[in-house]
Amino acid sequence: MKNLYKSLIICTIIALLSASTSMVFAGNRDRSGQAGASHLLIDPWARTSGLAGAGVAEVRGLESVFTNVAGLTSVRKTELSFNRTQYLVGSNAGIALNSFGIAQHLGKNKDFGVIAVSFFSQSFGDIQITTTEQPEGGLGTFSPTLTYIGLHYAKSFNNFIKGGVSIKIINERISDSRATGFAIDAGVQYVTGKFENFKIGVTLKNIGLPMSYKGDGLSAHATLFGQDYEQTVEMRSAEFEMPSLLSIGVSYDLLFFGAEYAEFSKEDLAAEGLTRDNAEHRITFAGAFTANSYSRDIFSIGLEYGFRNIFMVRAGYGLESVGRGAKANVNETAALLFNSDSFFAGPSVGASVCIPFTKERKNKTIGPRMYLDYGYRFTNKWRGNHYMGIKISL
Repeated sequence: MKNLYKSLIICTIIALLSASTSMVFAGNRDRSGQAGASHLLIDPWARTSGLAGAGVAEVRGLESVFTNVAGLTSVRKTELSFNRTQYLVGSNAGIALNSFGIAQHLGKNKDFGVIAVSFFSQSFGDIQITTTEQPEGGLGTFSPTLTYIGLHYAKSFNNFIKGGVSIKIINERISDSRATGFAIDAGVQYVTGKFENFKIGVTLKNIGLPMSYKGDGLSAHATLFGQDYEQTVEMRSAEFEMPSLLSIGVSYDLLFFGAEYAEFSKEDLAAEGLTRDNAEHRITFAGAFTANSYSRDIFSIGLEYGFRNIFMVRAGYGLESVGRGAKANVNETAALLFNSDSFFAGPSVGASVCIPFTKERKNKTIGPRMYLDYGYRFTNKWRGNHYMGIKISL
């Protein structure tokens, strides 16, 4: 009965994936660039950036609040993380990304899920104020900021199905105008295999109402018809949509256990309840497809090697789709292969080092530890993006 139940779940997920893929491929490319709040599409976490966003199915821990919120269920007790990104290195624009998050597992004897709060901020440095009368500046500076705060919740429904949801409050502002909105994310992960090493993930992100700008920056002094004095006239800002997207991913862990398990068969190893957390060596293959409503679709692949959860190194590659059917030509095909006209060049790399706070326990469970993360994404302009992060897991 249990195997039948699992089979039904797998068939349902595959059917949903097939239906979703059919719908997203039918999207209209003419809408590209019409959405706002584009900072919602920037991954600020070092670990997931190193895989080029391919970890939709395998992402775990606090970093999952961006890629697939269902991965929060792997938080055992408490996690805190801070990441900083040097964006567009060499552009002299002073663009920086900061992200912070804290996650807490609820319940001791029972699993009530995991709740988390995250914060994202993007700053652009100081920009000269110019007007039509003084195009050279000299009037001071202003500092645009893009931020959002996320509240996340995830829960394991059983041993192989996990789900989560996020609510994000978004704010974009300069000194005299701002826009505020909210968006919702939802994700699910399905885990199976003798060692829980095969995963399927689906996430729907940035679903929300349109945003628009308000403030003194949209007002102007004007003389109306029939009057000899000026009045303040307020102009209305056009609304813009959220950059909604759908991501579908799969992953597989190739696990190698230590010498103490050399005489064990796969069935015996599975009976011991061993997973990727107990592996001496782990190689993870990951792939994902992201259907963007207002920009090009993205295909991502990733590979990660882990040694005893102490050291991990990863690499990824992202490809942006181009014209469909008769619209595609030789130049667009070259763009697909080399991403020559996109911001990211394709490759990404990263690594993580773990510093345990305690000695390894006899039952092989993971104790409190700190992770130092680094990621780098190649770009076609400037000198790439550097991601640096620190995470404490209790």
